Amino acid sequence: MAKKLRVALVGVGGIAQGCHIPGWQKVEDAEIVAVADVSKQALATGGELAGIPKQRRYTDYNKMLAEVDADIVDVCTPNCLHKAPTIAAFKKGCHVLVEKPITTSVANAKQMIAAGKQAGKLLMVAQCMRFGEDALAMKRWVDEGLVGDIYWGRASYLRPRGVPAWGSFTSKELSAGGPAYDLAVHILDLCIWLMGHPEPVSVSANIYLEISNKPSLMKHDPKKFTVPDELAVGFIRFANGASLSLETSWAINATQPNNGILLAGTKGGIQNNPPTLVREEAGMLTDTIVQVNPDRGISSHHEEIRQFAEAVRQGKPSPVPGEQALITQRILDGIYKSSQRGKEVRV
Repeated sequence: MAKKLRVALVGVGGIAQGCHIPGWQKVEDAEIVAVADVSKQALATGGELAGIPKQRRYTDYNKMLAEVDADIVDVCTPNCLHKAPTIAAFKKGCHVLVEKPITTSVANAKQMIAAGKQAGKLLMVAQCMRFGEDALAMKRWVDEGLVGDIYWGRASYLRPRGVPAWGSFTSKELSAGGPAYDLAVHILDLCIWLMGHPEPVSVSANIYLEISNKPSLMKHDPKKFTVPDELAVGFIRFANGASLSLETSWAINATQPNNGILLAGTKGGIQNNPPTLVREEAGMLTDTIVQVNPDRGISSHHEEIRQFAEAVRQGKPSPVPGEQALITQRILDGIYKSSQRGKEVRV
């Protein structure tokens, strides 16, 4: 039997405890061998959950990388702290899975991608929405040619009152941005993946902060809300003539949450919740909703981790390479630049 892939985690807070640690524990040919976190509380809880002895729990990830022989490093730190451990892991000859967004700037993303190429190791960004059953169903329709060329889309991820009251999400120092980095990154990646990764050329956007930095019925501390946005809306143009409308919020006066995408193609349209294909057939406009889905019941976080482990083991390409995440990062950078400048910007 082949030796198990040895995995070390940098950051063992909420996303690691809820998704990454359980995900790795389901992969039969992988084992978590060490964890690192600056928070002693997270380190204790995450270390216990992962079954890691105290001598393999580190407050300094560089010390962990120096002492532990790992094949893969899984980076689950706050947004602003993705680059340094990723590059350090590559220098140690490890493959890297890093949480979304890849980082908080195009410049940082390029450095991370270059470090992976120099090391000859895989970089995967944890864009989990690609691996859910609804996304996989829509991708089947796209790949079968039933949608045709996608020329317009709408991506919406709105929470009426959903500012995170845990973790570092609302700290500008640690997360840089709000729902644009937390939520928009998901639906942007999903739409662009289904569209075939067209080249973005410009973004026109506005961000707003009207509710979250004031006392309200939400559970977070408004005094600690230092990221610049609670709502971001934008319009993206692509080199092939396609376009995409975007809206995302942590807090907005709306009746209910919405997490939906709609993509319009020359032969059909697709949307999620539930996955539906709209086409003109037999002189009628029809809606096709999945009845039997071979991917039903799949766990998106487990599937992304399973596919990354498989890629490492079998020498396959990264399921979500840094170059694809760079496209999304260019758009995210453009959202903040456009809002600041009050005009459309090139990306």
